Amino acid sequence: MRVISWIMAAIFLGFTVVQLNDVDALIWIAAYAACSLLSILRATGRSPRLGAAACAVIFAVWAIVLFSHTNGQWWEGEIEREVGGLTISSLWCAVLALSSRTEMSRF
Repeated sequence: MRVISWIMAAIFLGFTVVQLNDVDALIWIAAYAACSLLSILRATGRSPRLGAAACAVIFAVWAIVLFSHTNGQWWEGEIEREVGGLTISSLWCAVLALSSRTEMSRF
């Protein structure tokens, strides 16, 4: 899980950098940087269980709210891409929360 966490940290860091030229960059930089930080914590053996669970819920709710504003342009619409990014973020944070919990319960 550590190697995957490092890979995901790098991917989310890349997502963060891509947001630098966006109009609403700060909120997206914060969201993707949080995912990267949680991945780094997990990769270094720390348990980001609560933070990851909180982010998973926040990102899922955010994605659902934005989804209601989509118009079906999944490859061209900005809101649709944002929903996709939030979905990826939510799922990864859920994996972090659940894997940390499973591994912590072994000790």
